[in-house]
Amino acid sequence: MRFSEPTLLYFLVFVPLLYLLLLGLGKLRFRERERLGNLDMLNRFSSREVRGHFGRDSLFISLGVLFLILALAGPQAGTRLEPVKITGSDIYIAIDLSRSMRAEDIRPNRIERAKIDAIELVKSLQGDRVGLILFAGDAFVQCPLTTDYDAVITFLKSIDTDTAVSSGTSLFSPLEVALSAITPEEEKYSIVLLLTDGENTGEVNDRVLRQLQQRNIKVFSIGIATKDGAPIPLFDETGRRTGYKKDTSGKVVISRLGDDQLTEIARRTNGYFIEAGRGLNDIGKFIATVNEMKKREIETKRYSVYEERFQVPLGLGILFLIVFALTSVKTKRKVTQ
Repeated sequence: MRFSEPTLLYFLVFVPLLYLLLLGLGKLRFRERERLGNLDMLNRFSSREVRGHFGRDSLFISLGVLFLILALAGPQAGTRLEPVKITGSDIYIAIDLSRSMRAEDIRPNRIERAKIDAIELVKSLQGDRVGLILFAGDAFVQCPLTTDYDAVITFLKSIDTDTAVSSGTSLFSPLEVALSAITPEEEKYSIVLLLTDGENTGEVNDRVLRQLQQRNIKVFSIGIATKDGAPIPLFDETGRRTGYKKDTSGKVVISRLGDDQLTEIARRTNGYFIEAGRGLNDIGKFIATVNEMKKREIETKRYSVYEERFQVPLGLGILFLIVFALTSVKTKRKVTQ
């Protein structure tokens, strides 16, 4: 249920005030007329308030106004699922959540830059399905393929390096997850985008690369780091920086771009690798690639047409006002008899 004019619902807060106002005015008129003389005599020619009907009338009027406001707000229900045909590709965005992604050689830092690039990509899509894979030592699907871009952006905004469930970095774990998720029917329309600093604590997995080649699934990489590198900041539970990561000899560890394996992955899968610049245009080339990809036609169902539901509250509002009017006329006729 939704409303086409939701701002009108704010007027509902005045309905209880209207009821109390009408009730107070009714009591005031009753007391004024009571001062005029004997109540039994007044009942022969006075209005309905004198007979003690002002409470009921106030309720009918207030309920009538309440339902009329609901009708004017335009209640709608998306009960009609309509088939919609869209064309697009399937894109898995794989984001590195290892601790080295906290380094600040890329502004504001590596992980935030990866999120900025991913969000920019999602906002540019039109009909393409997008899924989200997160990885460090292991990988998992955070969001399956969907055209609900708002949901994907919400997931992207919420992730951080603390989201990772394992330490280290395995560049091939997200590729294995993608291979499992992509069906044979989807593979020629599917691509994978790696957003990572390229540091790999795992081994090169030739088996994964061969499967990607055989299934013609291209992997593109954006290296979110610099070759000069930067230290990896450490934080306590409150988010306060406590220092930098050090090796066993006590020296500060410098995390640098690991482009060798990213370049090899791109070469073996007919993708490409680009190094993140210091500007914010890293994702532009990949967006152009997505737009040039072969698209497939997908039939899906969406709540694209909302049915109007104003008839019920409108009918109830009119009904309460008619009941008020009829009881008012009936009361006045009795008084004049």
